[in-house]
Parts: sequence; structure tokens; C-alpha cells
Amino acid sequence: MAQRLRSSNRVMILALPLAIGWTIYTAQPTPGNILLGYIFSVSVLMATGFRGENVKLRSAPRQLYNLVAYTVYLASEVLSAGIKVSRVILMPSLPIDPGISTVNTQDASENELISAISAHGITITPGELVVDFEETDDEGIKMIVHSLNLENASQRLDEDQSMRLARIKGILGHD
Repeated sequence: MAQRLRSSNRVMILALPLAIGWTIYTAQPTPGNILLGYIFSVSVLMATGFRGENVKLRSAPRQLYNLVAYTVYLASEVLSAGIKVSRVILMPSLPIDPGISTVNTQDASENELISAISAHGITITPGELVVDFEETDDEGIKMIVHSLNLENASQRLDEDQSMRLARIKGILGHD
């Protein structure tokens, strides 16, 4: 009972910065919007099963650093890929080579949250879309990715995944 209460308290506390982020993102600092953001935040934390067990005050600066670094990396990838996709659309003479490849999540723990965040990081990038997951006995979980330019994407996605995995684990407090 005490463990469940501590877990609920953590969720309530973790929902506060998320609600503040919601309020900033929506640019509507009204009491109703703050409450809505708080309710959404608690719902998301409960639905994902994230209870903040790995959130410790002493590792918060490192987790915040990883969050900022990952956000900057993701924003630069989205911008760069958006420009490349725009060029392909605006200049039909540029070649495209669409296709499907697999990218190993490289996560030995096979954590579903880490896989989902990795898939989001790929899918949010223009020109790439994670369409499914595949679980193999010898290589763990793989993401099946559709890319506009298969030749360039395969190797780059594997390289990017190792950096993405390190940042995501750092954000979540995993070593």
C-alpha cells in the first residue's frame, strides 16, 4: 500500500512540469488550460506505466541535459530531412529510391518505451516512417522503416539509432 502511494505521489509530481510544458506549448496560461494539461499529463504517465522510479534528484541534471540534447538533435534532423524532402518534391528530376529496411533498436533490455520513443524519433523525420516492429530471437527488436531514399537511409538509420538510444536511456535514467 505504501509503495502504491509513493508511486501515485511521484506521478502527481512528475505531471507538474508536463502540465507547465503543455501550458507553454498551447500559449494559454488560463487555470482551465493548466488543469487540462495536468489531467493529460497524469493520464499519459499512467497509460505509459512511467512512474518515475528512475527519476532521482541527483541524476536530474544529466537527464535534463540528455532531454535538451535529444530535442536539439531531433529538431535538426527534422529540419534537415524536411529540406531534402522539399527539394525532391519541388524538383521532380531528383531521384528517389523508396523502400523498406530494418533497423535494430540496439536495446538489450528490449524496453517497449525505449522502442516507442526510438520509432517516434524516426517517424517524425520527413521521408521516413516506422511501419512495424519485428522481434527476432538472435538480434532482438527491429523496426521496419519505410524511407524515400533507401540507399542513403539504411546505414544512417543504424548509426543514428546508437546515438538516439544513448540519449533516450539518459533521459529515462537508465545506465
